[in-house]
Formats: sequence, C-alpha cells, structure tokens
Amino acid sequence: MPFVLRHSATGTLLACRQTNGYELDYYGILLWEEAPPLQETAKALARSGAEASDMVGERGGWAIVELSEHEAKMANVKLRNDPRRIVYYRDGQLGAASAPDS
Repeated sequence: MPFVLRHSATGTLLACRQTNGYELDYYGILLWEEAPPLQETAKALARSGAEASDMVGERGGWAIVELSEHEAKMANVKLRNDPRRIVYYRDGQLGAASAPDS
C-alpha cells in the first residue's frame, strides 16, 4: 500500500509536478512504497514548493498516511493533472477542490 503526506489540519495530500516512467510530466500526489524518513519528507515539501511561512508548509503539520492502491489512483484522478486543484483525505473519504487564490 502506498504512503502519502497528509496535512493534519486540512487533510490535503501533498502533490507536485513529477515525471512518469515514460518521461511525461504530470501533476499528482507524491507516493512512497514504504513510510518515508523525516529527511525525505522535508525534501518532498521543498519539492512541492511549500514554504515554511505557509501554514500548510510547516513540516510538523504533515503526517505520513497509508492509502489503498485504489485511493491513491483516485486521488490523482481527482487532481485532473491540474496544479490549481488540491485533493484531501478526511474521515476516510477523498475529495478535491480548486486551490484558493493566493
């Protein structure tokens, strides 16, 4: 089962631009096959563009969560390859919305 980073206060799953095995760029949630160490989560937050001054970017506000394969696939479907969208996991349910304007 894949592991993701989930923001404790909002339920938002960490997503960013990535490259797949075919060297095609896409926007999706960051997945790990094993629970990532703290250093790896810090790199992932930096990679996603989360800023330390941003509440959502605080490292302490993120928790490692295990999703089913189906939930991970559905999270990426809900993102629609659109960096203006966020996907969240609350009360065992996935949801998505357009990101608030900065």
